[in-house]
Amino acid sequence: MKIQNYIWSAIVMFLLYGCFDDKGNYDYTEVPAVQVVEYITNEEELGSFWALTVGDVIEAEPVLKFTGDSTILALTYEWVVENSTTQELKTIGTEKKLIWKTDMGGFLSIYLFITDSLSGYQTVDRGINMWPTDNNSTSEAWMVLSEIDGKACFSILENVSNWEGSNYVYRFREFVDYYPLQNEGQELGGSPVKIMNHWLGSGSSSAPGMLLVLQNGGIGPVYLGNQDYRRTLYLKDDFINGVLPNVVFKDAVANSKSHVLLSEDGGLYMKAVEHLDVWFAGKYLDVPANVEGGMKIDRLIRMSYSGNITGTFALDVMHHRLLYIQNENDLEYGGTWGDANAITEIYTEPAAGITLALNDLKDLDILYCGSYVGSVQSEWGIPDRTADMLMFYKDNRAGSETVGQYCLYTFRFAFDFEQWVFKAYPKIERAFPAAFQYAIREDGQFFVSPHGDLEFLFFSSGGNNGELWGYIFRGAGGTDPVKLFDFTGRKIVRISSTDSGNGSGSSGMDLTVALETGEIYMFNVHNSHFGTGITPKWVSSESYGKIIDMRYDGPSKNAI
Repeated sequence: MKIQNYIWSAIVMFLLYGCFDDKGNYDYTEVPAVQVVEYITNEEELGSFWALTVGDVIEAEPVLKFTGDSTILALTYEWVVENSTTQELKTIGTEKKLIWKTDMGGFLSIYLFITDSLSGYQTVDRGINMWPTDNNSTSEAWMVLSEIDGKACFSILENVSNWEGSNYVYRFREFVDYYPLQNEGQELGGSPVKIMNHWLGSGSSSAPGMLLVLQNGGIGPVYLGNQDYRRTLYLKDDFINGVLPNVVFKDAVANSKSHVLLSEDGGLYMKAVEHLDVWFAGKYLDVPANVEGGMKIDRLIRMSYSGNITGTFALDVMHHRLLYIQNENDLEYGGTWGDANAITEIYTEPAAGITLALNDLKDLDILYCGSYVGSVQSEWGIPDRTADMLMFYKDNRAGSETVGQYCLYTFRFAFDFEQWVFKAYPKIERAFPAAFQYAIREDGQFFVSPHGDLEFLFFSSGGNNGELWGYIFRGAGGTDPVKLFDFTGRKIVRISSTDSGNGSGSSGMDLTVALETGEIYMFNVHNSHFGTGITPKWVSSESYGKIIDMRYDGPSKNAI
């Protein structure tokens, strides 16, 4: 039962008490009121209520203030804890002073119900918030895959941010090299590549998921539970013959029905999920996929979970084109296999002012590709979320108006029901602002905001790629790029975000930046910051070594 229901039940009982106790005597006397002024606790002795371990004993006693004659009150006390992580609600004390040995982990809110047993008067105070950890469950966290002393290292930053009065305070509990702690001392031991989130087809905002920690060497790639981070399966056991192919892995993408691995030699290893509600249903084939005429894939781009189409884009450098790996099938409708993992060429709908076709990308140096959620007006005039993509490149095409310049190209990906094919509908093709071409570093980091009306492109620039810049690219000309933050020469090695927040309101969007020093900075960005710059909302106190990948582990709609 939610705490709101608990409080409402108490109010109803108070009203009923007054009705049942009504003897017809209407000579009213004002009931004294009780207010909790503060709590005397043992938080200082424990260090912090935000850094507890399950089993720690907390003590709390209210300091009360009365309005009226307190001597006529017969007070009783009930302490109730609500676990926002597991939704558990229970009574943990019935004395004025609470002494409780914590027996649950997660974000906890403790409420104090004070009742006058004579009049039925009751007041409720949300007294204390805390976060004990039990190593069995975390709610939301940033995951960090890095290299320390030449070996892969999996760490987490557990999100314990919360409101304190009228202020929202950002806090993250840092657990460096967390994998051995949760897996009986076993080390990953290899060369780190990527972290990839997995969810069941019916899994949504709060269902437990899986993580693939992709590495070469060591114990090999492994799946972990995304709440306790314990190993559930070796990737080799997810292959049809129980053996990994003899390749070096470069990337991985998982959608609900289509899982894809990319090797350094451009090969795709694919798995079609055979049951949408069962983990590890279906197996990877141990030979690379192929299409007529061949292909060599350089990179994978997973489409956002929040768009109206899901799947994966693949950049084929053999034929200089963009391919689409389909995620849809008719399994849940007809019980027979459909088109999951079908690889198709992407055709471009002709549009005025557009010279680029996605099946002819020759003579382009593609620096970055990123998927984001756009918007289009439906035929009924209702905004509809769309699956969009941004490509940032240097144009080397002879005779092109933008030859020698850095450019951007965006398109909406949609199904053409007349021709019965997926198509790219171009939105923008233009050179990056001329006065700021100098700011682009081909060895830099780029990141497009996953969802937002204003469409932000973030990139590293400056000496040693130590500056974070931003560019609002929406519209005919976009805005001038601006330097948002200077890391004073410390190289940016990764830019990432959650998939929530559109940057157009005061809440903004989250942005997380990793540096070659092993530091992690977190920011909140909205459109006004493109005139003022940004300041960190949180900075790590630990060093995470050579950071390779960062990914947000929370509700699936909030994962990149």
